[in-house]
Amino acid sequence: MFAQKLSFRLLLAAMAAACCVSMTASADTVDYDRKPMSPGPLLQPSGPSANNDAFKKVREQCETEVPSGKANGDICVEAAMLLVSGDIPDDYREVNEDLRIKFALRLLERGVDSSNLARGRAYDWYNKTGFLGMSPYADPNRARELMDMMIKSGYPGGILRKVRGSTSLLAFTATEAERREGCATAKKMLSEGKLDGDNTKLAKEIVESGTCTGFEPVKQ
Repeated sequence: MFAQKLSFRLLLAAMAAACCVSMTASADTVDYDRKPMSPGPLLQPSGPSANNDAFKKVREQCETEVPSGKANGDICVEAAMLLVSGDIPDDYREVNEDLRIKFALRLLERGVDSSNLARGRAYDWYNKTGFLGMSPYADPNRARELMDMMIKSGYPGGILRKVRGSTSLLAFTATEAERREGCATAKKMLSEGKLDGDNTKLAKEIVESGTCTGFEPVKQ
């Protein structure tokens, strides 16, 4: 009996240690349950998808017109989003979620040269962590490259994603001063009213987080 209890306690300790290692591995991560692009629900519409024609059109534009400079990479974001929407195109309904997301990433990659929106969406997937730190989409090196591209271009979404990293509950290495500064930056950007819909949502997520709601405004 004593040996069984000891073994059980050792197993619990090992699982706890694994969780701690995975959480401290990277501060600037997207939580597994906070998906950058939410997949569709388990129950898809019973009839044909309303997105069939739209997906074919934007996918073709993404794959042909974006590389030639005839269209902006934002169109690739539209195509990628349809693959993880609540009404998946018929040709992809039987494809499992991981494969759909990987294909969505391929579409996003076609748009990153001309679209910060595509960079941001792709970054969120590459920077994503899963249970015990495992994710089939994680690519820290590519995430870092996309972040550099966003920051270099002055894209607010890049700045906000850096702030999200410093204010995350998993950012154990961030100092209180860094957290306060990050919260103040997000609040200032949100109050200016210049963010697009994507970045407004991200800024609100930051300022309404448990970290930022506990701080008094920082004087600018």
